[in-house]
Amino acid sequence: MFMPRALKVKRPARASGHTLSKKSKVGEGEREGPGGSATPVQKEDACEDTKPQKEDACEDTKPQKEDTCEDTKPQKEDTCEDTKPQKEDTCEDTKPQKEAIQAGGDSAGLTESPVQEDGPKSDSNDTEEEEEEEEEPVKSFKKSQRWPEPGEPVCVMCARYGEYICDSTDNDVCSLECKAKHLVQMGMGTGADVFTRKDKDGDERTQPQQPAVDTGGAGEREAAYSYRDDLFIAGLTDEQVQRIKRELGIETQGGDVRRPIVEFEHCGFPATLGGNLKKAGYKAPTPVQMQMVPVGLSGRDVIVSADTGSGKTVAFLLPVVVRAMEKPAHGVSGPVALILTPTRELAIQIERQAKELVLGLPNMRTALLVGGMPLPQQLHRLKSSIKIIIATPGRLLEILKQKAVQLDKVTVVVVDEVDTMLKMGFQQQVLEVLEQIPEEHQTLLVSATIPKGTEELAARLVRDPVRIAIGEKNQPCANVRQILLWLEEPSKKKKLFEILNDSKLYQPPVVVFVDCKLGADLLCEAVAKVTGLKTVAIHSDKTQRERNRILRGLLDGDFEVVISTGVLGRGLDLVNVRLVVNFDMPNTMDEYVHQVGRAGRLGHRGTAITFLNNNNKRVFIEVVKRVKPTGSILPPQLLNSPHLHEQQRRERQRAKQGSDDTLVTKNNLLDIIRKHDRRKK
Repeated sequence: MFMPRALKVKRPARASGHTLSKKSKVGEGEREGPGGSATPVQKEDACEDTKPQKEDACEDTKPQKEDTCEDTKPQKEDTCEDTKPQKEDTCEDTKPQKEAIQAGGDSAGLTESPVQEDGPKSDSNDTEEEEEEEEEPVKSFKKSQRWPEPGEPVCVMCARYGEYICDSTDNDVCSLECKAKHLVQMGMGTGADVFTRKDKDGDERTQPQQPAVDTGGAGEREAAYSYRDDLFIAGLTDEQVQRIKRELGIETQGGDVRRPIVEFEHCGFPATLGGNLKKAGYKAPTPVQMQMVPVGLSGRDVIVSADTGSGKTVAFLLPVVVRAMEKPAHGVSGPVALILTPTRELAIQIERQAKELVLGLPNMRTALLVGGMPLPQQLHRLKSSIKIIIATPGRLLEILKQKAVQLDKVTVVVVDEVDTMLKMGFQQQVLEVLEQIPEEHQTLLVSATIPKGTEELAARLVRDPVRIAIGEKNQPCANVRQILLWLEEPSKKKKLFEILNDSKLYQPPVVVFVDCKLGADLLCEAVAKVTGLKTVAIHSDKTQRERNRILRGLLDGDFEVVISTGVLGRGLDLVNVRLVVNFDMPNTMDEYVHQVGRAGRLGHRGTAITFLNNNNKRVFIEVVKRVKPTGSILPPQLLNSPHLHEQQRRERQRAKQGSDDTLVTKNNLLDIIRKHDRRKK
């Protein structure tokens, strides 16, 4: 729970004859330097010497309860109690007014007390203390503060009267509420837990969200985090929300869809998680994060289609981490979140990002379960009270057969690159894993491309889902300039060498995609020999250690050219790659979209050059459909190809006849037969 540090008083209260003393930080045991505030011993003396004033104050208490040191129990009058360790050496104010600040966690409380500034207390100081009237409490909420008069300081957050100075930034603020928001803005905290009660007017709208971690004692399982729209988001009109979605290219389908956030602070994350986000460099959410995070936090099933490099990983990791932070029922432990990916490299990357987010969170451990790595180490890791599992389906099934892990406590499942995971080969493995998970769980399905057939199968895995599409569905990344060149097979190598020697196009590191492992090794040797560039090949025949070394070298700039099969084509954040060459055109346009997207990660602009010829005739019509709308110039050999014209003719014919893909059932069997007979006549 977050508590702000003490505020320095900027100026006295407006009431005549009243002055505000400096605020002291509660819970600090060390002595201040010369010229600073009093030592703990002096503070204790100050409390003892001001008992008469406090007794009088207690007797003259007004209904407004503006006194700053008041005893609520008769038997405890005239005493200064130490009620909490962090409030040592202070005069505790236990008044029940609703603007009191509840201290929590490792944060110090705030109180106002007259403190001595200049050495030991003297008799003259005693007299001054007796004559000094009670101080006005620090305003908790901005609505309690007045507006400034001409020439007065103004709050940096709301422009009200800047009565106080934030001791962390030396900026003017009007209240504790604006101090918390200011610290959030400066990246020095989250401010989510400054107030844990309603204000004295009972207005819940000024009460921030509760933290996502249940820090209370043992007991029944509670929903420690309950997402609700931030005040700013809730205050937007429906028209404003729709305008935001249109400008960001956000499309949603489903009932009761949460409004998109504009800042991560709108989620009310706990201080540690919010701080980890900033440390990891996530300052502002991307469009997919704006919409997917609030929907995921509300517990809904989600199907997401967004551009490559748009930030989908963090968009699903945040709801996963928050769910994993929930306190298990009756102390039962076990993994509560499962993330399935098609490749080892993608799983490694996701675990690295997950560790950045859970850093410092109690009892939060991840397990990486992938092939190509020693199984005993992974089995040992599973004995450490794991909360989040990141796995490839094959290795996870192998471990499940050994009964080394149970998935009966899993409450949220993520299937990344769902278009690949639900294809033949992976599909059966994924379904076998999902059979081990309780029926009541949240499902998040994510990919850059979700073909129609895959979407129909994916829809069977979710209940009442929210569908989110960012940008043009199943289209190449808009940040990547696409260049298509018609080249026959013998001319490809020569053209590649020209590109690598062209100062306008060549931006190392360059990723070159080929369609087979042998081709990767042979092309790697040729590029290194002809150009002299530091070149390496990566494919599935490489050991996992070699693949990890190559990936690290690619990210660190150790290699200038990387020749790869599809192993680097999906999900990986190759943030420093600006040029991709598709030496061999992929067999499907979905794979093309993923490979092209390696050059445009997280909003960066890049270039993708693709070689194609008649060997790729199966995808001609899809190339025209998806690439032409982006404004890219298509080669005339493609546009004039008889194969393309034949594909277009067949498509027009199918459109006239209607879809023949109708599912045959006992109810429509006779209708289909009659329709077929009429066509024959």
